Amino acid sequence: MYRLGLSGALFLLSLCLVRCSPEPQIQTKDGGEMVLIPAGEFLMGGEKADLEGFAPSIYLNYEAEYPRHQVKLSAFYLDKYEVTNAQYQRFLAHLEQHQGTSFNHPSQPADQDHLQHYLNDEMKAEDQPATGLNWFDAYAYCNYVGKRLPTEAEWEYAARGPGEIYRKYPWGNERPETDGIWRANIRPEQGWSADGHRYTAPVGAFPDGVSPFGIMDMAGNAEEWVADWLDASYYRNSQGAKDPKGPKEGRNKVIKGGSFGTDPNHIRIATRLYGAPEVKSEMQGCRCAKDP
Repeated sequence: MYRLGLSGALFLLSLCLVRCSPEPQIQTKDGGEMVLIPAGEFLMGGEKADLEGFAPSIYLNYEAEYPRHQVKLSAFYLDKYEVTNAQYQRFLAHLEQHQGTSFNHPSQPADQDHLQHYLNDEMKAEDQPATGLNWFDAYAYCNYVGKRLPTEAEWEYAARGPGEIYRKYPWGNERPETDGIWRANIRPEQGWSADGHRYTAPVGAFPDGVSPFGIMDMAGNAEEWVADWLDASYYRNSQGAKDPKGPKEGRNKVIKGGSFGTDPNHIRIATRLYGAPEVKSEMQGCRCAKDP
């Protein structure tokens, strides 16, 4: 019987480590690029100083940004770009052809469709983010392409980066237009089109706004649905959590990142916008995650 020597075993082990390690980037069946976000820890949540003079305490979603707390995450993939109109239209074409509901969330109301709503002609280009989606649309699309919605913790980790370094925005703490360089598609104080776009911009159009992990448009452009329910007290009970998935139930789903229609305060990484899962607006889209 052939016995593998120590050197041979070490060689096979090293070969497996190389070949079995997840690729740093992959392309998926919807044509999207995904970036590997390595396992790590970070401080999740916002700094109260960010909202001085802005957020009345009566709005619970602002109070829900605190306290900052340690979170541990396993490795995962995240879409480099927001899901585009071209990608979402292929999903709709598949549904029209097959008339199936297998991609739907089990609790999706029977009267819900997956069509985009409230878009004007300046928001329909193939390379613009797919908006006019509710949470059930986002869930179904990610399911269709063999992915899933990211958790709020995964989304925030991908936007902020590892460790205890605090970034107000994916690129750092500077305002979006510092030194005349626009880092996000938002609603500027200088006027709607000061950043070059009245409505959504092509995905990846603001390279100076890239996150530490190389993810684009995590501030502005389209607000992004994540998997979690919103609970204003959840952060107080999740210190040291491993792969937190949010509350088991709720009335509203968390929305991250802000959009072309929001101001600099609402594109902060820590901002916790929210919406009922069945409600659509022209500002909400998504990006997907995937386990390695």
